Amino acid sequence: MIKPERLRKLLTQSIPYFANNPEQLQLFYSNGKIQTTGANSLSYQYHYELEIIVTDFPDHPDLLFVPVMEFVREQQSELVYNPNSQDKISFEIDPNNNATHDIYIKIPLTERVIVQQQGEAYQVHHANEPQPTDWQPIEKITIFVKGEKVYERTALEQ
Repeated sequence: MIKPERLRKLLTQSIPYFANNPEQLQLFYSNGKIQTTGANSLSYQYHYELEIIVTDFPDHPDLLFVPVMEFVREQQSELVYNPNSQDKISFEIDPNNNATHDIYIKIPLTERVIVQQQGEAYQVHHANEPQPTDWQPIEKITIFVKGEKVYERTALEQ
């Protein structure tokens, strides 16, 4: 799984506290499942919750949540753009004293793993997440039933 390390790198580059105190940022994977496709390949998808535990954080939580949301927008965009998933990120904050907090964040993640057989070996790579800017609007839709056109609409007719 590669997304947690991408998040760790982003947080360490964005927040000096983690660069100086890497042990204060802990990442755990929970509730993991593997979804198979039933296709001829061995490709699959990881589904898991990434648990982020930040201890003794001396700054305002916004300093942490902004790069987390940047990560989510790029690495798990449906949590931002799908109205049914916009409340899936959870958190808890425990004030330690007047100066620090322990912060717990859970983010549901998926990772597509593409497995291709090359001779007697397998090539495995993680697919990039589709980005909303990659999506193309539907210009024209035509529906056929038993070979007969029953509906057609272009983008201009919407």
